[in-house]
Amino acid sequence: MPWFVIDDNADSHPKFVAAKNAAIGLWARAGAYVSRHLTDGIVPGDVAKMFGSTPQITRLVAVGLWHAAGHDCPHPKCRQPAPGDYYMHDYLLYNPSRAEVLSKRERAAEKKRGHRARQEAERGEQPAGRAPQPAAAPDPAPDRERPPAPVAAAPISSDWQPSDDDVQAAQLARADAGREQLTASQLGAVTRKFIRRMSDDGVRAAGFGGRWQQWAENERVEVPPASASGDVIPFGRRSPQQQSDDMFGAAMERAQARMNEGGR
Repeated sequence: MPWFVIDDNADSHPKFVAAKNAAIGLWARAGAYVSRHLTDGIVPGDVAKMFGSTPQITRLVAVGLWHAAGHDCPHPKCRQPAPGDYYMHDYLLYNPSRAEVLSKRERAAEKKRGHRARQEAERGEQPAGRAPQPAAAPDPAPDRERPPAPVAAAPISSDWQPSDDDVQAAQLARADAGREQLTASQLGAVTRKFIRRMSDDGVRAAGFGGRWQQWAENERVEVPPASASGDVIPFGRRSPQQQSDDMFGAAMERAQARMNEGGR
């Protein structure tokens, strides 16, 4: 597999110092993604929002480590990304292109096929009385070496749920922005509102995780009204919808607990 190259002087580079650690973490994760998927330095917008927060993306663009669509960087290898995507500055100056990686893989596969054929010829492996069999076609490259197949855009389903990674990214983004953490019940309410909006607007997408993260990051937490004594006013018997919210909230709390245990 290809490697994402980071200069050993990068820690003291002015752009790295200005970007701060959180944004550099996003830069490094995105670098590994584009190297693995052979995008030639293009960071899809949904991937950027999944790995980091809007302030971190803005900081990377501001210091010149990433370029948005329409950038005027004079470096000839800094490609123009599509609107909503980003390009890693000077990526192809230090990392191999998609064409170079695929060509190297094909040469390596051809070398192995030739070596295997010579070994079989030297052993003369043909059972007595059986006619020589034609050589089998080479095995296709493993799935992990193929670029990912594009996912067709589709409307959001009524039972769509964010992944544990989506929830963690949204909570981290809220923490970076100084906002309160969402409880499991609030996460459930946010998700239902998000599904309704996506359905009402007729949005079609290959994935909704990045959009949900932005939605949850900007959600305003409403505090229930209190009585004059400072106690929370009771709301009486809970409706079926509220009971459903409680069940969903409990499920989200269990998912959050599993995620916290895995991070220890």
